[in-house]
Formats: sequence, structure tokens, C-alpha cells
Amino acid sequence: MATKRTVEAIDREIAECKEELTNVKGRETEVYTRIVGYYRAVKNWNKGKKSEFKQRVCFEPDFVAAAKEEAAPVSAAPADADAPASFIYFTKKTCPNCPAVKEYVEKLGIKHTGYVVDTSEGLEKAREYNVFAVPTVIFFDAAGKELYRAYNVKEIKAKLEAPVAQAV
Repeated sequence: MATKRTVEAIDREIAECKEELTNVKGRETEVYTRIVGYYRAVKNWNKGKKSEFKQRVCFEPDFVAAAKEEAAPVSAAPADADAPASFIYFTKKTCPNCPAVKEYVEKLGIKHTGYVVDTSEGLEKAREYNVFAVPTVIFFDAAGKELYRAYNVKEIKAKLEAPVAQAV
């Protein structure tokens, strides 16, 4: 038999929940991507477009993966079998998500190079590595072979904590 809750008890629970919400720290992250030829915040998309966005899958042809293996930078530092030896990352000056990724990866203590795609050098490197979105972080093993890519801090953390068996 269910117990009856009084209005006062429910009001007290609501007040406690509101108090907890006032102590929440952080800020909402906006994701921008192209839709019908221009960039727009995903939160402003209609229900159908949001569903399409969630179903997107990144892929690359075999010849692109082979070319990247040949051109990948090689790290001189020895690395564990489960850890990347180096990485490169791509950002853009107007990207709302790039500062958080850049700040996080700069503190990793792994050999790395950063490129800003607003520059001709950065754009050329992005073409070379088939990078279509920013931020993008590409991790390499000690032999210079691409292990995996990540596009935000959450993905980077997940990839670094996961075994290399999930590598590309």
C-alpha cells in the first residue's frame, strides 16, 4: 500500500531540490555544426535534424588512412603500449568549443603540435589529415600510426582511459 505524502512534505522536497540546483557549477556547452550550408547551434535545430545529427558516422576511405599512416609524425619518446606517444590538434579562432579542448590537451604532457585552421599552414595540415571539423585531436602511437581521433574533452578522456584495442 502506497503511503500518502502531504503537500508540506512535497513542498519541502521541492525546496531541497531547488537548493541543490543553486549549487551546480559549470556552463552549458553549445555544439555548432553545418546544416544546409551554414553553421548553427545544434540546440536550435528542429527535432528531425537533431535526430539526423545523432546518427552521423565519421568514416574515411582506405586510401586516406594509408596516406595518413605514411605522413604521421613520429614521437621520440617511448610510450606504453596502451598510451599515445604524440598527438596533433586543430582549432579555429571563432570556434566556441576549441578553447576547452586546447586547454585540456596542452596539460596532457604528451608530445604534440597545434594548428589553427585560420592560417594557411593550419588549413594545409587539416587537408593533409582529412580534418573536417574543429576541434579535432589526432593521437598517434610511437611508430606514428594514427590511433584515434577525438572532438571534445569528454571523448579525449574516454579515449585515453580506454585500451588501444579501440584504435582506428
